[in-house]
Order: sequence, then C-alpha cells, then structure tokens
Amino acid sequence: MHSTLQRRLAAGQTVVTGEIAPPKGAARAHLETLATNLRNYVDAVNLTDNQRGIARMSSLGGSVIVQQLGIEPIMQMTCQHRNRIALQADALSASALGVRNLLAMTGDHPRIGDHPEAKNVLDLNSFQLIRMLRTLRDQASFQSGTPLKEAPRFFIGSVANPNVERAARLEKKIEAGAEFVQTQLIFDVNRFRQWMADARAAGLHQQAYILVGVMILRRPNSAIYLRDHLPGTLMPDAVIERMQRAADSEAEGIALAAELVTELLSIEGVAGVHLMSVDWTRAIPRVVERAGLLPRPPAPASDEDNYQR
Repeated sequence: MHSTLQRRLAAGQTVVTGEIAPPKGAARAHLETLATNLRNYVDAVNLTDNQRGIARMSSLGGSVIVQQLGIEPIMQMTCQHRNRIALQADALSASALGVRNLLAMTGDHPRIGDHPEAKNVLDLNSFQLIRMLRTLRDQASFQSGTPLKEAPRFFIGSVANPNVERAARLEKKIEAGAEFVQTQLIFDVNRFRQWMADARAAGLHQQAYILVGVMILRRPNSAIYLRDHLPGTLMPDAVIERMQRAADSEAEGIALAAELVTELLSIEGVAGVHLMSVDWTRAIPRVVERAGLLPRPPAPASDEDNYQR
C-alpha cells in the first residue's frame, strides 16, 4: 500500500508538509498538541531525528504517536548516531508500525549538540542509507544479503541543499533510490531558480518529487542566526533588513514565508513545499492559509480502498 503522501504526489496535488521536533522528554502531550494543530493544514508531518545533535524522543517514536492521531508522519533517519544494523532495525519497525514515509539524511555531528562527548558513528552516509532502504524494500534483503521473511513498505525520501550543491548531487541520490526530496530552507529564490533549471534539464523533476523548504522567521535575530550559524544557508541582506524594519516581526515573518511559498510553487518542477520553524510550529497554519493553500484537497483513494469498493 502506498503512503498517502505518495498518492497525493502521484496524483499531481501540490503537497504541503510541516516539521516538528519530538520532545526532550517522555511526555507525549505537547507533541500531540503540536501535531493536532497542523491537522487540515499540512498533508504530512516530518519528525526530526536528534536534529542539531541534540537528544530527544526518537523520530520513530514521534512518528508512531503522530500516526495514532490520524496524521501522516515522515520519519527522518540520520546516519550519525546509529550503525547499519540499528538503521535497518528502525526501518523494519517503522514499516511494521505503519509508518510509510522515510527521509534519509546524514545528520548532525554530536559535537555540536548537548552530548559533545558522544561517539560519532556514521557507519553509512545518506547515499548508502537510501540504497540500503531500497534493498530492504525491493529485494527483501538485509544489506548483508540475508533474506527478509517479509519486505517492508515505505516511500523513500532524501534532502538536497540548492544553496550550495549542484543538481548533479541530487541526481546521484535519485540514482541511489530517492523517490522524493525535501530541500533545505530557501531564501535566495534566484539561486533556487537556477538550480531547478539544472534539475529540469537533467529530468530530475520527473524522477523524484521535489518539495522546497521554507523557514518561517519570527524575529530579525532568527535571520541573522541562520546566516551566521547554519552552514549552507544563503540569507539575502534584503530579508534581514525587511525583518528589522517591521513593526511586527512575527506578522512580517508570516507574510514573507507566504510570499516565498507562492513564488517557489510557481517554478516548474516544484511538487510542493516543506514548512519549517524554530519553536514556532503554530505559525505553519497561518502561512498555509495566507498562501491560499486551503482547503487541502482530499487524498486520492488507496489501492485497498478501491479493492474494498
């Protein structure tokens, strides 16, 4: 059975995804509140995997909680903290628990997080993780060659950074087996247009669904921090100046994000947007509404639904 996200993309719907960081604790109530507030505004929710090297509830655990709420999760999987045995175990567990969307990433080194003394594993990189997930699914085999008793089912995604990478790097991830892509945050639209032109020239938009990352800024300092401390970010001076001039920086951040969403979705080959924030998840519905992306279209019927009819 295909994930709802995959069916939406295959049907040509403009997809909207959002992002939530699982809690730094064992309570699920706050995560449930954040996810519930995104219901009817996004088509799927990413659960980050120890983002920035900071220990949290696992992406797998958070994904299952969100799934139990009837909201489709995208489970991020990073390579920095687990070896190939643990990564395969998590992928199989996700499939068994009904989590159908996996996003393969290299992840962040623990030295930048809250456990700088933690050993960096990095047994695989993101390209190798994608190939391993395809082997599990398509060949019903562990990477070692040991056969599986039952193959998992999932939709495999990866990430790309058009700010600093060539489209050729995305091509290699698609060759490895990525079926959808979420980009890092985009503020330099002209740079992204050129990257998409290169991607279209190589036919990449026809081989994988491309979702563009949009970060919702809350304060001028947020833009400055991203420029100075998040590697691979292109932050135009005009964005910082606009946030600094604003009488209400939160309202300006919402307006800016909505404008970016509209402009990015007008670019040929873009299949949707991925909305991110820093501890401001409740801003995501406001951006979706302001960008004119409501109501969300109903999901196409699944193969099982058609069979039942």
